[in-house]
Parts: sequence; C-alpha cells; structure tokens
Amino acid sequence: MIKHGLLITAIIAALTAGCAGSKKQSDDTLLMFTGSYAPADSAGIKCYSFNQQNGEWTLVSEASGVSNPSFICVDAENHRLYSVGEDSGNSSTMNMLTFEANGSDLKLCASDTTGGAAPCHIILSPDGSRVFTANYMGGSISGYTLDSTGLFADTVKIMQFYGSSVDSLRQSQPHLHQISFIPGTGTMLANDLGTDKIYVIPAPYTGEEITEIKMKPGSGPRHTTFDSTGKHAYMLTEISGEINVFDISDDKLTLKQTIAADSLNAEGSADIHLSPDNKFLYASNRLKGDGVVILKVNPSDGTLARIGFQPTGAHPRNFAITPNGKFLLVACRDTDTIEIYRRDFATGLFELCGTIPSSRPTCIAFS
Repeated sequence: MIKHGLLITAIIAALTAGCAGSKKQSDDTLLMFTGSYAPADSAGIKCYSFNQQNGEWTLVSEASGVSNPSFICVDAENHRLYSVGEDSGNSSTMNMLTFEANGSDLKLCASDTTGGAAPCHIILSPDGSRVFTANYMGGSISGYTLDSTGLFADTVKIMQFYGSSVDSLRQSQPHLHQISFIPGTGTMLANDLGTDKIYVIPAPYTGEEITEIKMKPGSGPRHTTFDSTGKHAYMLTEISGEINVFDISDDKLTLKQTIAADSLNAEGSADIHLSPDNKFLYASNRLKGDGVVILKVNPSDGTLARIGFQPTGAHPRNFAITPNGKFLLVACRDTDTIEIYRRDFATGLFELCGTIPSSRPTCIAFS
C-alpha cells in the first residue's frame, strides 16, 4: 500500500508549516534508499521517492537477500547500490543491487564475503572503480575492484590493522568504523575506534605508506565529514562524544579545535553532517538524551560553536540532509521510524514534520 509522509489535515496549515509546500517540477523528487538491521529473508533495503520541496514520500520498491544491510552507498549514475551485510565471522558480505531510473525493481545481483567481521561502512572510490568496507570486528578494510557492470572483478584485498587503546571493554582490538576520501584526492581516511587512530592511506591503496593520526586516548574515532571547499574536516568520536575540527592542506590534517557533541557522557555519538551551505554542522547522540546537536560554523576558519539540540526518536544511528538543505531525516533504529524534520536556513534549527514507519532503520542515502 502506498504511504505518504504527510498527514492531510488543514490544507492551509499544510501549505504554510511543517513539511508543507507547493509541488515543484519532477527534479525536486529524489530517490531515497534506506538500510536496516534485518534478516536476509525480509526487505531490509528500501527505495522511496522523496520530494525535497514539500517532504512527501512514497515507497517505490524494496529488496531482500542481504542479512543486516546496515550501511549502503549509491552509484546514482549507473543505478547501482552497494550494501554491507553486517554479520559476524565469515558470513559478513558486501553486496551489489541494481534499480531502475525511477527506483523500481530494486534487486540483489551479487554478493561476496568481506574477509572481515561486522562490516559497518561501505564507500565507493571517487572514480567508482573500487568499493571498500570498514570491518568493525575484523579490524580491517576490505576492497574490491569493480568491472564495467559494477560487479566484483577480483578477489577481496584486505588491509589488516593491529593494536588497542585505554578502554579495556571497547578498545581491546582495532574497530574500523568509517572510510572517507579527502575531497578532490584519492587519499583515504579510515577511522579506528579501537586504537584511537585515523589511518591516512594514499592511492592505489596497496597497504603501504600508511600514516597515522593519533587521537586522544579513549576518544573512539567514528565518522568524518568535509566541507565543500575541502579545507576542513570534522571528525566525531563515539566514546568521548567530541567533534574534532581539522585544517586540510596537501592531504595533511592539522587539528585546530575540539568541541563537545555529547554533554551527557553517553558514549554513543554516531553520525555527523554539514548543511549543504556549510553554515551548520549536525551530530547525532545515542544511549542517553537521544538527538542531534546543532553547531554553527565560523565561515572564516571553520571552527564551531554549539547553538542548539533537537531531541529525536531512540537511537539515531544515522541521518541525512536533502541536497537543497530543506529537510533533515533521522533513522531512529529503536523506535522503528525515519523522522522527517524541516530545517530553518537562517538559524540551522529544525522541527519534526513527519515520520516514515520503518523496521530498525540504520542508514539513509539520497540519489
């Protein structure tokens, strides 16, 4: 049954508040893909149409076949989606799905093992020729070369890491959590929650000449995002709940500010994103006082000032902002909803205006 993200109440109110807005041309409608924790025999990956002018949504298609597709990435140009299968041990997988231009007929086409347990992040290289996973329990990065059809073209290559840090419960081994690329380069950054390090890996990713950025002991590096200029990186730590601001120059990162994202010592900070205009930074916190902290970016030097906090549903593991910046959507895993918030461009604050029922959602990606 087709569902809509807006409850039809008073028409005038709907046109002036919440997720309201008049319908625009078709290019305002995005494809929105979601991942989740789900068994392989259920529809763990879904595709919606989402109107980024008025917040209306429709379920278009869904796919089964992947166990715990907790993180996804999309090759929009070629209508392909890549997903982790976040299982333990040898059953962990990376997967390729295809879909039609309108988001229909989402289906699993290929699957292979990662060689590292519990892959929790997946990303394509900037040129689209390779796909990588960060393996949380494997303490490693897995990489595949892709052929012209997007399929896995060779055997998996694994970069294995070693070490530990000061938290005996959560840092007894490496826990690779995210891979990112410095904008405009092929240089890869890998956040290791278990060793309090960021690994800097130059192309062609042979595993050689890897350098390390050592972070504060017990901080737990998790996710990194970049401003559109490529001059600043913002890295969120999970355990200490801090945002670290780096200057970027010649592929080198220099730490210039550390500011708290989590004020409750919940040790569960999760995701981080900039608004499309680079004016505001957002970071999600879980486990206590679940919600999203709002920070204003100093345009002159990229530093941050905290200006607000928005409570959300339980366990906001991941969130995404529409390309036009109007909406922020939060995957609330433990309340089985994706919450839709409308953003104020001037203040950076946002308010709830709709929900999408979804079982244990963990990741949102727009195409």
